[in-house]
Amino acid sequence: MAEKAMIQDNTRCIGCRACMIACKEWNDLGADVTDFFASDGYQNPRDLNENNYTLITYREEPAEAQWVFGRLLCMHCASPACASACPTGALQKLANGAVELTEWRCIGCRYCMQACPFVIPKFDYGSVFPKIHKCTFCSDRLEVGFAPACAKVCPTHAIEFGDRDEMLSKAKRRIADAPGRYVPHVYGETEVGGTNVFHLSSVPFEKLGYETGLPHEPLPDLTHKSMRFVPRIFFSLLGAFGLMAWIVRRRNERMGIAEDH
Repeated sequence: MAEKAMIQDNTRCIGCRACMIACKEWNDLGADVTDFFASDGYQNPRDLNENNYTLITYREEPAEAQWVFGRLLCMHCASPACASACPTGALQKLANGAVELTEWRCIGCRYCMQACPFVIPKFDYGSVFPKIHKCTFCSDRLEVGFAPACAKVCPTHAIEFGDRDEMLSKAKRRIADAPGRYVPHVYGETEVGGTNVFHLSSVPFEKLGYETGLPHEPLPDLTHKSMRFVPRIFFSLLGAFGLMAWIVRRRNERMGIAEDH
């Protein structure tokens, strides 16, 4: 199977939340209690959680006197930092492009939450046996040739799904054909080594609540560069502490012998 990807064209989004409902239905996710006093304007809920794997963000753009919408979901990185950090293999990159979460392998260590540059994985703090939750790109649908549920229901085609190379080319063509409509950058093309979810926007991505200023190098590569020194440091410290313990023990033994005499 060719590696798949998704375009999220925020200029076409009307904030209907059909993608959120479809995601809930396909993944059998629970409902949320609406709290308008805690919500960020019309955005509800405030953030991704164990019952919401995708979220439409609402921002009012004063300069243009209009609403702009964004969408939070797992970016399905080409080199996922979450999978690199997971000690049990609960998170794995699949050949179809998805970063899949196998929940029964999750031990709730939350290393993936610390590793993810997009702040996507969420922890079910209210559960007796809490685990990590996140979008899985509907990898079970992909395996039988279906598009993700969110892409299937979008009424304005703000979400499009297909082969990764085709989606990236299409996103770039849209910017080239309407440069005044889009920010001249495909969000997800270069961030942390590239992802399988590409975002287009008419306003700077930070205004949509997206993480910006991310490196272009895959984060596992940066981690491995740093982590290769850890064994040396560990054994050096182990040796130093061992030497100190031996010196202290020898000194105590000599003091004990001296007191006996």
